[in-house]
Amino acid sequence: MKFFELLRNKMFWLVDTLKGSKKRNHYNEIKFIIENPASSKAISIKKEKLQEVLKHAINSTKYYKSYQNFTSIEDFPVVNKNIIRDNFSAFQSEKFINLPKFTVSTSGSTGTPFKVHQNIDKRLRNMADTIFFSEKAGFKIGNRLTYFRMWNAFEKKGSITRILQNIIPVDVFEMKEKNLIGRIIKDLTKSKSTNSWLGYASAYEEICKYLDHKKSSPISSNLKSVIAMSERLNEYTKQSIYKYFGTEVVSRYSNVENGILAQQPLGNKKYFEINEASYFVEILAVDSNKRVKDGESGRIVITDLFNYSVPMIRYDTGDIGIKDAQDSKAIFKEVNGRKIDQIYNTKGQMIPTNLVLLVNNYPELKQCQLIQKALGTYHFKINLEQEFYRINEFLNEFKVYLGEDAKITIEYVDEIPLLASGKRRVMVNEMI
Repeated sequence: MKFFELLRNKMFWLVDTLKGSKKRNHYNEIKFIIENPASSKAISIKKEKLQEVLKHAINSTKYYKSYQNFTSIEDFPVVNKNIIRDNFSAFQSEKFINLPKFTVSTSGSTGTPFKVHQNIDKRLRNMADTIFFSEKAGFKIGNRLTYFRMWNAFEKKGSITRILQNIIPVDVFEMKEKNLIGRIIKDLTKSKSTNSWLGYASAYEEICKYLDHKKSSPISSNLKSVIAMSERLNEYTKQSIYKYFGTEVVSRYSNVENGILAQQPLGNKKYFEINEASYFVEILAVDSNKRVKDGESGRIVITDLFNYSVPMIRYDTGDIGIKDAQDSKAIFKEVNGRKIDQIYNTKGQMIPTNLVLLVNNYPELKQCQLIQKALGTYHFKINLEQEFYRINEFLNEFKVYLGEDAKITIEYVDEIPLLASGKRRVMVNEMI
């Protein structure tokens, strides 16, 4: 590691040590459980964590207090975003309601704005999860991290934080402007730092297509790790990143309300190692709450072992997956997110699927679906319980990305129906 990278790394862990080594302790526990899944100690820790959060939920929340006589986790109800949102006060732990907390907001790919509180220990666990799984992909604290995401939908990091964390933020919607991709590549080749990328798979695809168009040779750089998140990583992007940069891309399965649920290991593996250190994972049938056998497809339902502020027990992520085992480790053989069609702006340019994240800014919406009727013509279906006072702000924000000349209509609905698979299409292209 270069001097300043090593300094950042040492300073990070020194500060943690001075604060009681809380991140280090979480990190060590995660590492032990993930690397020794069949050991009696790891099994005992996971069982104890699960029982503790279940007992905490029934003793400190209104929603779960009627489940005092549970005999297993299967006695608890399956919940989702709408259930938690509609009963939010009942889900909050009375023991943690007046304690310091962090609020995270997301629409994910569901079109449903959603927020949840996280207690400090949950936040620390997420940080430790991130450190551990990033290291498995080749990243070290202190590395120069270029972070590709839709920054307008999230709280922006201040300049001092970016410098301390060595983060270069790139907004995916600006990548086609002013030769930004060219400048990113040029900056990468000149950088003497150890570089890492984290971001949407579609951003990497844009970079690869840019290099294809330029008929580029392999890029000489110090790019050591690439992690794709939020979107499905296709084979073209995976192979092209390796072709141009000599670096393997791994895909991460995570969500904002919980954290890192699983990640592909290095070695061009297609499966995802499940984060059993921080979550209890079930696969339930699409049409019932009955567990399916390993190797069968079903709904991914997780219990967060560390969020004591708002316990999330048997939380339906809205995703479909196949769970199995590999070398004693729990894995997802397959993970499929929400059904999202490709949308194009008024100029016919492809729009990253994360456009739906703009819904984060409008928590009054219960559900939202964007339908492209024709080139330049769009239709929103919106579900909310009150009048939409910010409709003009909403339309203007989407026009920034769809095009100022976009023709947009609004339809207010009571419910956006699910597909037969149990999923809800949140971006639909009817041009085809």
